[in-house]
Amino acid sequence: MKYILLLLTIGLIQVNAVNWALLVSGSNAFYNYRHQADVCHSYKTLIRNGYSPENVIVFAYDDIAQNRQNIYKGAIYNQPNKDGFSENVYEGCVIDYTKTDVNPTNFLNVLKGNYDHLPDGHKFINSTREDNIFVYFSDHGSPGLIAFPTSYLYEQELLETFQYMYENDRYNKLVFYLETCESGSMFVNLPTNHRIYALSAANPYESSWGTYCPPDDIVNGKNLGTCLGDEFSVTFLENVDLGDFSQSLQEHFEFIRENTLNSNVMQWGDVSFASDTIKDFFWGRRFQEKRKMCPKDTFFMNNENVSRWDSRDNKLLFYQNRYNQTGDLEDFIELENEIKSRAYFDTIFGELQKTLKLRGDYHFALNQKCLKSAIETFEDKCTKLTDYGLKYVKLFGEMCDSTNLLQIQLNMIVSTLCMTE
Repeated sequence: MKYILLLLTIGLIQVNAVNWALLVSGSNAFYNYRHQADVCHSYKTLIRNGYSPENVIVFAYDDIAQNRQNIYKGAIYNQPNKDGFSENVYEGCVIDYTKTDVNPTNFLNVLKGNYDHLPDGHKFINSTREDNIFVYFSDHGSPGLIAFPTSYLYEQELLETFQYMYENDRYNKLVFYLETCESGSMFVNLPTNHRIYALSAANPYESSWGTYCPPDDIVNGKNLGTCLGDEFSVTFLENVDLGDFSQSLQEHFEFIRENTLNSNVMQWGDVSFASDTIKDFFWGRRFQEKRKMCPKDTFFMNNENVSRWDSRDNKLLFYQNRYNQTGDLEDFIELENEIKSRAYFDTIFGELQKTLKLRGDYHFALNQKCLKSAIETFEDKCTKLTDYGLKYVKLFGEMCDSTNLLQIQLNMIVSTLCMTE
């Protein structure tokens, strides 16, 4: 009798367990179109796969669909349809946090379930020890941080949140897929025994890449003039869309790694449950009939001929392509401004490297407090780091870890950088 009661209790727990998802596009501006396209695609995939809409939380600046540069108002596409079908992923994509609410503080509070620290009425992950959580983030990054529209989330802050969630029984198992440059740097210290498993689009010292970029950005016979997706993201989403929920997390990782051609997809954290099927995370507990986003033969699927752009060069290539297409003075000015901006960062960080005799290769900052202070000082005294400028954060990290200067001295050096122009 006791055995029967135990089985009934286990069955009741399994019935009550639910899946949660947190999907984040951390960028804004039309040249970053691909990030919001990735996230809305992921939302529609999860809903089709039986996720309850109440359990999917979406962060996106929401400035793409109605953007003046968007030729298809009210629509966002994550795949071209030159030879097949492409879905407007913005239609039906429910965005919970927009504009200035897309920030690290809200992101971490959603994960922790700190509803009293969130804007009134906004959704949060109200999970238990029985629930699985899937987190997906697409944006820009740098060694030890990932970017939001106006601020950054640092590796230490993310790990502290994971520790809080682990100690407070906030999940059964958590899977995190991260699409940013140097994304692997966010997981190098991820515990291997806390039931948190992560994939990074790139290793700790390389760029991630956009895909379906011009001239392969054709939707309904027209070029959108921007990358429609990110290589890692498109690969894993199109694979999930095939509906093969018998794949294990390990098999899914191996497929993504093989078909992401321009960066090294890496696996992190607790791999003890990598034999679990992807159904446990990409399908809801009220599973619906599987559906494909588009025919299999139109998928990305290791197509070496598809155009890809380095995320660090995306804005430059966007305006080069746009000016070549339009010849407009406005686009020429934007292109010139981007060229000047890149030259500015090259000059001032070249001076920093020379002054402090820094090696300039990859460096993950052990002193994250110093790194954060250096970045804040630079952005206060000089200018905000751009997608391209973030490539030089490694110099701040090396500066913080390899010099004997006090923090106040380092900040003084950083604040004088902008005077070298």
